[in-house]
Amino acid sequence: MTAPPAAPLESLLEEARDHVRHLQDGRLHLLKCNVRIMPDEFDPRHLSSVVNRFTKAEEQSNDQILECLLAAEAYLRKCQVNPAIPENHVAATQLQDWTIKVISPTDAFAQEAPYAAEPKPVFSPEDLARIRFTKVTGLHLLSHLQGLQVSRPDRLAALIACLAAYTDMQDPWTNEEALDLAQAMLSKHHVNIQSIPKKFDSIINDLLLEHIKPLFLKSQPPILTDQGRKALAPLPGNPVPSDFESGNKPWKFQSPHIVTVFQWVLQQLDAAMVENHWPLIIPPLLTILDDVSISYKIRGCQLLNTLLKVAPASLLERSGLGEVFHDTLMPYLLFLPSLTPEEESIPLLNATYDTLLSLTLVRYATPESRPWKNKTLDAVFRYGILKGYTHAGEKVRIAEVLMKKSTNLVNAMGIYSVKHLKDLLPIISTTLTAPFATAYPPLLDAAVQLLRGIIVNGWPRLAFHRVDILEGLVICWCRVQDEDKPTAALLMVRENMEDVLRAVVQLLGSDKEMQQDLQMLRECDPRLEAILKIEIH
Repeated sequence: MTAPPAAPLESLLEEARDHVRHLQDGRLHLLKCNVRIMPDEFDPRHLSSVVNRFTKAEEQSNDQILECLLAAEAYLRKCQVNPAIPENHVAATQLQDWTIKVISPTDAFAQEAPYAAEPKPVFSPEDLARIRFTKVTGLHLLSHLQGLQVSRPDRLAALIACLAAYTDMQDPWTNEEALDLAQAMLSKHHVNIQSIPKKFDSIINDLLLEHIKPLFLKSQPPILTDQGRKALAPLPGNPVPSDFESGNKPWKFQSPHIVTVFQWVLQQLDAAMVENHWPLIIPPLLTILDDVSISYKIRGCQLLNTLLKVAPASLLERSGLGEVFHDTLMPYLLFLPSLTPEEESIPLLNATYDTLLSLTLVRYATPESRPWKNKTLDAVFRYGILKGYTHAGEKVRIAEVLMKKSTNLVNAMGIYSVKHLKDLLPIISTTLTAPFATAYPPLLDAAVQLLRGIIVNGWPRLAFHRVDILEGLVICWCRVQDEDKPTAALLMVRENMEDVLRAVVQLLGSDKEMQQDLQMLRECDPRLEAILKIEIH
């Protein structure tokens, strides 16, 4: 008995070709099922003939891949498939493997290597929309196949790696629909696998060992041992490969999606799994963190932050990696304009300060380690905040970042932050009293919030610094009051300043010198009467 012709799928492919040709208007949607050409029941011989043609084709254009995906997705959306039949299972498994292959992000999205033979393609918005639609169609197809439970145990890690590549909206190949589909499928797999802890641990190990490690093998930092510990005496003659050796960084120049896969893996770990897989986690993490590209430094900070949420502090210290991470991050505090473009400097500073603070709080979480915690945060303040103001304080957006991060540091240090008031308060006062300060309200608000943090944590020393505090707040408040048409942002800043002024007045109202200062200010400007009034309880 001969196999019947694959008429339904051939007809679907014809419709898919016509469908793809009419996608120029930007309205991208899946292929509608034509009931007249669809069989009532799935026939594995129909699918097998097309799957074989898919997998044997040496080269396929993007449009041909999209046509095949649209046809197969429409077919499986309509047909009832019995996965218990061996032929069904084999054909569907082959289709899943091919789909994973064609929708996995390619090196077209990777950074261009220095002196590359061919330049990377530049995608127009229309090109990106079509590429994303292709990925979404493939994910819909994988979703139908997931319902058939065709994933072989030895291919489950490949499927999860493919889905995990679509879990970050920062990636150009991902849109909201792709993100939702990938997360929904990963959640189903996660629920099924979590019921067997050893199996879940095995999948994570496969992802780290087979999919992630090989791409980072040639660019492992020499400061690490094979066990993921700090090398006491790094071997000479083994420098970190530069971007000019692009073959040693396939994770960057060939498979950029692997960083997102690694990020998803880190999000699934608990403390026990971190300890078990430490030698597989640290080399790629430190490689990304220490890369020369600022975009990857930022991703590395984000990845380290994710790890620090579950990594035991004792493991960081035993391995010596706490110090390694700290030493790697500290130089990033001085990636400032004009040597570093402001658009790159701001996200890097945000990520670095947040990660350094998280790292310090994890390493020195016990009361006994408080001196080391203070010493580390002092170094961050002096090396980062003060030098940052010295070199780039005239850039208002950089100054805003430094103000916000100073607030975080003051809150983390508590009363021990008073040693830095002599440096911080003149900066705040200068910011608030600048002639054109009202032109950029976010910086004013950041300065006021920093003052609020200083009052909460360093109130015992406020009396000594009352002149700087009053000068900045009062002059800035008066300038906002003098604005003809203050914006909503300025009005919010004014309200916050009034709250801080009232707090200062109540805290220091019993001080005679403070009372004299307040009386003089009220006489100079009657508008200050309400907010500088001392309330006696």
